[in-house]
Amino acid sequence: MIKVWIAGSNGQIGRALNDILDPLEIEVLNTDLDDLDITNTEEVLNFGIVNRPDVIINCCGVTDTDLCEKEPEHAYRVNALGARNLSIVARKNGAKIVQLSTDDVFDGQSKKPYTEFDDTNPLTVYGASKRAGENYVKEFTHKHFIIRSNWVYGKGGNNFVNRVLEVAEQGKTLSVAGDQFGSPDKCQRSRKNDPVSDQYE
Repeated sequence: MIKVWIAGSNGQIGRALNDILDPLEIEVLNTDLDDLDITNTEEVLNFGIVNRPDVIINCCGVTDTDLCEKEPEHAYRVNALGARNLSIVARKNGAKIVQLSTDDVFDGQSKKPYTEFDDTNPLTVYGASKRAGENYVKEFTHKHFIIRSNWVYGKGGNNFVNRVLEVAEQGKTLSVAGDQFGSPDKCQRSRKNDPVSDQYE
């Protein structure tokens, strides 16, 4: 039976993955901060030795852009060092790793949609820390998938769509950035003067 390790299983994406994987013949290894700190190299390596996952999905991350600016060391520990630790386990076990990253690795100045071959140029600590995580994944294992997501939303969780619905039900007003664009099937973002305006991932 294939073993899939979901690191950050209590988050929005982790919960959604569990819903999808539940009916399948897959052994799911769920961990979150209360169970295992991905920034603790020894903890992560020991978990990998004991459980030997075939696939690792890294759903962990500090995504609050304001918090990343205020606490860059914390952002880099989780977004970069954590990804490195999981990548080491993937290499040792011959496992595949899925690294959830962000489109914030780009500067948002392109006039056309980005591709995976475009140069990165993050303008925020968040984007820079996630790019560092990507680089560790690429350095430590060749069996990897890097997903640069735009806006993440779904049932439950703290996301932009749910926040809009909640505010609408309360009859309140919600202030949002006017220079960002996204859609479920084709996402494109442009930024004008506010490189840290993304609060919705």
